Amino acid sequence: MRNRIRTIREHFGYSRRDMERETGIPAKTWENVENGIQKVNEDHIEAITKRWPEFAYWLVTGKTQPEVGNVSPEIENTRINLNAAG
Repeated sequence: MRNRIRTIREHFGYSRRDMERETGIPAKTWENVENGIQKVNEDHIEAITKRWPEFAYWLVTGKTQPEVGNVSPEIENTRINLNAAG
């Protein structure tokens, strides 16, 4: 799950300080989570899914359901690129 959190952060081009601003979770905590020093907990999941509900299912399961709006950052990037091209 920590890699998926990193993927979300990088999708937006955010620093960990940006993640702190967006979620209310301290930047150092995000650093510790991403580096495997701290395990992901309920507070982290809740903060991310509250801010980015479209990534909630993918964050928790690693799976997507685009037909009902449950996407990953990769799917979102593809959608954005297709809209820009067409």
